[in-house]
Amino acid sequence: MTAAPPSLGETVTEAQRLLDHDAPEQAATLLAATASSAPDREVEVWQGLTLLAEGLALVSRRDDAAAVALRRGAELLDAHTTAPPHALDVPGLVDWAEHLVTALGDGTFPASPPIPRLRLP
Repeated sequence: MTAAPPSLGETVTEAQRLLDHDAPEQAATLLAATASSAPDREVEVWQGLTLLAEGLALVSRRDDAAAVALRRGAELLDAHTTAPPHALDVPGLVDWAEHLVTALGDGTFPASPPIPRLRLP
């Protein structure tokens, strides 16, 4: 007997755990897989979360593509600020991404970029 796939809420919890343990690449992979099976009304949310995790991974590798991924992820999420699913802190995530993009604007990468909080406390 195979285990049931995790619920979307459980996926958010696991993605946060991965981010908290310095594994943004694995979080991005998990979120991307979820985007492919999410309800149509949530696909952009999961794609945006995936891009934020990818952007964080790129920051840690000091890759200039980080700002593009973070900016695009924030744009996708921004359309869902009024009714975010799964208790996601969409406004907080958009602000986090915008602050990190601004910090990257001068060409310096933070030694320890801040880790986003996916859900409201």
